[in-house]
Amino acid sequence: MSAGADAIANAVQVLEQYISGEVAEANALSQLLHLHQTNDKCVVAALAEKTNTVIANADKGSAAAAEAGNLLVGVARHLDTNAEAEVPAGASKAAKAAGAKAAATKAAAKSVSRHLLDHVLILTGGQNRAAKDNAIRAQGCSLVADLVLAVPGHQKAQEKLLEFASDRLPSIRERAVRGLGHVTSTPAVEQTLCARSGDPFMAVRSSAVRSMHVSSGTAAALIKRIDDVEACVRAELFRTLAREPAGGKQFGPAAFGRLCVGLTDRASAVRSAAGQAVDAWHKFFGSATAVLARCDVQGDEALGDAVAGALAARFKEEGIAAVKAVLSGSVKGDTNGIDDVCTALLARHAVTVMREDDRDELIDAPLLLQRTNEALGSSVTKPHGAFVLRQLLYIVAFVDFCDESSRRRAERLAEATLQRAPLTTTSVAPSANVLTMADLGILIMRKCTGLCKFQPRSAKIQALEAQCSARGVLLISDLCQPLQGAPEADASGSGDDEAGEGQFATRLSNRLQELNDAIEERLQRRTAFVAQKKKAIANEEFIQAQRIKEATTKNDTELTHLEKEHLQLKAERDGILLRVLAIIRSMLRWSGSDLQKDPALFGTLERIMRPVVSLPALSENVEVAAIAAISTFCVRDVVSAQTHWSLFLELMRAIRPENQPPMDSKYKQHLKNRSAVVASALADCALVHSGSNGLDRDEIMSAAHALGAVPFYARHVAVEPLCRWLLGLGHVFFEEHLREPVLELQWALGWMLVEAFKQTSQDLDDAEVEEEQRAPRAVATPANASHAAAATKAARQRGTSWVQRPAPEPVPMEGDKNAEDEEEEDPAEAMATASKLMQFFGLLPKLPGKHSAPMLSLAVESIAETGLWRRSVLLPHMVGGKARWRRGFSWPQLFTFAHERLAADMRFRLWRCALQLCISDPALATYAEVPFALVQVMKDAPAGAAGLVREAVALGADAAALSPLVSRLPPSEKTKESSDGLLPRAEAKAAEKERRAQLAELGINCDSWAPAEVQTPDIMPAHHRMKLAKGDKGGSAAAKKRGADAGPIVPPSLYQASAPAQQVPQQQQQPAQAGDAGGAGAKRRRCLSKTKDEATAHLPLRDADLD
Repeated sequence: MSAGADAIANAVQVLEQYISGEVAEANALSQLLHLHQTNDKCVVAALAEKTNTVIANADKGSAAAAEAGNLLVGVARHLDTNAEAEVPAGASKAAKAAGAKAAATKAAAKSVSRHLLDHVLILTGGQNRAAKDNAIRAQGCSLVADLVLAVPGHQKAQEKLLEFASDRLPSIRERAVRGLGHVTSTPAVEQTLCARSGDPFMAVRSSAVRSMHVSSGTAAALIKRIDDVEACVRAELFRTLAREPAGGKQFGPAAFGRLCVGLTDRASAVRSAAGQAVDAWHKFFGSATAVLARCDVQGDEALGDAVAGALAARFKEEGIAAVKAVLSGSVKGDTNGIDDVCTALLARHAVTVMREDDRDELIDAPLLLQRTNEALGSSVTKPHGAFVLRQLLYIVAFVDFCDESSRRRAERLAEATLQRAPLTTTSVAPSANVLTMADLGILIMRKCTGLCKFQPRSAKIQALEAQCSARGVLLISDLCQPLQGAPEADASGSGDDEAGEGQFATRLSNRLQELNDAIEERLQRRTAFVAQKKKAIANEEFIQAQRIKEATTKNDTELTHLEKEHLQLKAERDGILLRVLAIIRSMLRWSGSDLQKDPALFGTLERIMRPVVSLPALSENVEVAAIAAISTFCVRDVVSAQTHWSLFLELMRAIRPENQPPMDSKYKQHLKNRSAVVASALADCALVHSGSNGLDRDEIMSAAHALGAVPFYARHVAVEPLCRWLLGLGHVFFEEHLREPVLELQWALGWMLVEAFKQTSQDLDDAEVEEEQRAPRAVATPANASHAAAATKAARQRGTSWVQRPAPEPVPMEGDKNAEDEEEEDPAEAMATASKLMQFFGLLPKLPGKHSAPMLSLAVESIAETGLWRRSVLLPHMVGGKARWRRGFSWPQLFTFAHERLAADMRFRLWRCALQLCISDPALATYAEVPFALVQVMKDAPAGAAGLVREAVALGADAAALSPLVSRLPPSEKTKESSDGLLPRAEAKAAEKERRAQLAELGINCDSWAPAEVQTPDIMPAHHRMKLAKGDKGGSAAAKKRGADAGPIVPPSLYQASAPAQQVPQQQQQPAQAGDAGGAGAKRRRCLSKTKDEATAHLPLRDADLD
């Protein structure tokens, strides 16, 4: 016994000297290794004793304790690594190998790290227990995370790290997820790492992403980090992907493309890490073309172009090989032509990144034109022929033609492209990077004429522009020949001889209208025949029923022939009209001509575009294309814009539900597409023609009024036009608002700010997630796995039950008016809109001028004054019998965002509108977390905020919710003098009702955006309960009153008053004091009754902790 104690004392002494630095590391580790070989248990005991000291003294010096803990972990690893396996001398090779294996197994079972880890787990409290002191808990987590690297399969260590991963301290969570990266991967570990990858703290997210393994369970969480605001997190994402290149198969085409675009990230560290990941994928998949083939290059062409450009710049040799493959004619776009698509796309971008000398040496212009003509001939018959043709046209538009023969061939190619190529027709403005067939044809034609996009306007250039426009209009005339018909057929009354192209589609349109009337008549006859036949059968007039049946058959035959003819004529007319409108739009887009001096291009408005809009039986897609062409023309010409201004405003008003009959989803989408074109035209015309000789101020403001009054279902069509209008003409709005409030634009600022902080499909609240993660987990063990396998086998043998329990569906509770609209919204579209609006409002206060910051303040005030703030109220949705809390947007995030970007005088206005909400509806303001938002920005409170808070409490605001503000704000400040003070509750509600009525007169239905009344929920969110428990450890008067009353549970305030006991009314103190004796015992009984194992149940340390 004394020998063992001496050995432990010697080991402890060596450890103390090593930790204090008295002995060199090499000497100390050699001594400990010798002691371990002599008596391993004594060294383990010494390490455990020093670990006790380190953890016990962690709260006194965290840095020293952390360093000592690292040294102890290093000692354990060194002893495990250098432990010698005993092998009998003179034994055979097989015996030596067996002995070495047995010794290694024995050493692994009795490793120092494992024993030390078991001891640390005991010191940390075991499962579901932990020290209250943060430093001690952090030191224990650090030791477990470091030791698990040597013992990756330790089950209890994994469970403890999962528990630490949900700790309230970010540093502990970071160390826990760092340790989880070294344990055996299980579904519970993956789930925890995925949850921590979205942690609010950057270090936790970074460590979680670093610890992940790429699998089907983690792919969704990993792809979300591509949009992380911190560059280090994005860099860790790509380093994780580079370690496991085979994990690239877990991502879909769209997600994989977004990952490859990391090569163009704004941060150099992310670009470097993304390069490592792409190099690993290039080696794993075999080539750059194979990497590009895994991306969605056709579904999202902008994303495909970005990926192809990055790959072409990184793998230049493969880009040159792709160009040679295109010129050789091997790229044709056949049925198995996804490789051809990627090769053509890579070749196009390889040509772009080449030097001019290399490009001229590599590309043979006549051969390129030949391959392009061949692709044009097969573009309709082959599945990917149109895509391959577009890539070749890109290359043709980029290559220079030095001889006249090549120039003429390119000019004929451009004309053939405009006449025969399958044109891409879109209802919205084309992207600057993705060009249509018509754009490419016009660009090649302009290049052959000697024109480019940016050239100084001179007489020579104007003459060339007019010549190019004339060639385009002649092509349009050739396209319209099939639609004009025989002159004698329309000579009387139609005016084809005089108008030329002006009535080129009248004949077919009139015939389509006749067919529509005939089809409608046949449909009505069918309905009548069905009713007559039923009546005849009921009256037993079977001969009459047979006659009706024969008439029905004849009617159906006629209807079939009419519908077939209608489809043929419609396809013929719409195909040519869409092609003509696409050519005109491309000519207007790329032309730098003065329209007043370009008779051919200017005449297209009167002779083509206007007649198309007035055609009978007009298709929806043709209508949108015609309006898009007219809009482009109006942006170029101010007179045309003034002429069509009333039309644009009327089309924007037509999208309102009150101006339309009940609409189906298809017609509603058509209205949204048409309104998107008109909204963009209004904003662009207002910006371009806002000078002295352009639109007047009333016309400019009318555009903003129309954009701001869009209905709820079509709000996305006005987001970008409104942002452009406000950035360019915000000073006009502010000047007009100072004269007379412009309610439509202030309303628009409010709902745009709400959309910026919108929370789509809000699942659990953050605190509720933490509560669920702290719950005990069913860890997968071999026994559990065997039981699950046996149950599955038994179920397979007896067959599945015919009774299928449906999956739980979310049940919205009262107060959620927009539940259906929110579910129909595309989450990707909502995320993109929120990102754009965040950039807009982040830039808005930085604009020069005095109008920029007040516009952000007006947005917040509009949300408070119109009732939009009720969308931020937390409302429960029952899912699977459990309440899930959702809200439309986060008021604390919105308020903090605006508060940080405004000056002190403007912050006072924010405080006033927030406190007005606390007066108008105290209970609902608590569920919207309005008091919590004020507490968050309390350090930067403006002058007079304390007096404003006291005035709000006097007017009926929740005193308990505002108690942190009352107690911490300087009491000496006086309320800021202002003519617009806080209003009493009745006056505030009347003012909001009046504002909503005024907006209704302007065509804005506020009820579709936010309800006027929301019922206060009867239950409380989990994180509100936790804040209540933290702020009211002794039991507040309100909480005790709830326990004594027999009525429904009233949700308490977010914050409980920390005032002295003498401030509580006497009638509330007496019942609470009387119930103290029995209340603690009752709570203890409730705690024991909710515990499954009463033997392991333990009470809190003191009664004050029971609440």
